[in-house]
Amino acid sequence: MSRYPIRAFEHYWTMWNTSDLVEARRHLDMAVTEDFIFCDPIEFHVGRDALEQNVRQFRSNFPDARFELRSGFDNHHNRYRYRWDMVDDDKVVVEGLDITTVADSGLIERIDGFFGQVPADIPG
Repeated sequence: MSRYPIRAFEHYWTMWNTSDLVEARRHLDMAVTEDFIFCDPIEFHVGRDALEQNVRQFRSNFPDARFELRSGFDNHHNRYRYRWDMVDDDKVVVEGLDITTVADSGLIERIDGFFGQVPADIPG
């Protein structure tokens, strides 16, 4: 049994973690919709080609880094949330949480990412 609830997640995380950029593109095409939306505190872009550029830039800046899942997947109504860490030199560099929307096709159509822990303070 796969650790991922749908096949697209396996391709998505393999895409980020491979150093072979041709292989990364192959996994990207099997992971996300053509009009995929990526939104996190640093990046916002639309489309597979833009995501590929993001992955290429990441690999250029962090050639030895990898992403590791840190939780299971919680889901409802084609939306998934899960925790991950970016690890470089065996040290956690970024902690993250993604909220992911999956299309009826089974491909990922949007990822909204957040960095760090959820703030403990309640405003007001």
